[in-house]
Amino acid sequence: MKPKFIIGIGIVIVAVVAIMGFAIAGNSSMEVKVNDIVAQRSQGVDLSQRVLKLTGVVVGDSIVYDSASMHLEFDVVNSREELSSNLAQASRLRVVYQGVRPDTLVNEASAIVTGKLGDDGKFHAGQSQDSLMLQCPTKYQKAETASR
Repeated sequence: MKPKFIIGIGIVIVAVVAIMGFAIAGNSSMEVKVNDIVAQRSQGVDLSQRVLKLTGVVVGDSIVYDSASMHLEFDVVNSREELSSNLAQASRLRVVYQGVRPDTLVNEASAIVTGKLGDDGKFHAGQSQDSLMLQCPTKYQKAETASR
């Protein structure tokens, strides 16, 4: 093989590897739960510079939406068990989202929010379409089997 051909193949391989590396690094985010963030904040860990993927359960009576400015805020807790049995003592985290209110934003919806923890202590969702994903609790429950 000619040296020019080998150099050309090498450049293509390096370019493909670099693009894959940048894509993976750009989409990577640490998945955390509400209790993880609250615990790390209480220990003084600065999470404001890191993109996080927060998972939690929506507290229905905390939802506030201003349709004029498309400003949405709501609280999430760690799990459905905390929401139903121990809401008063459960750790909460306020989520701020700028955009149209999703139809599936209801009490007990599972939320996955990608964004950053702000200096105000609130979790600010990113600007991409998939920065706020919700799963309605009643839509995706397993079917009851009536085998008797």
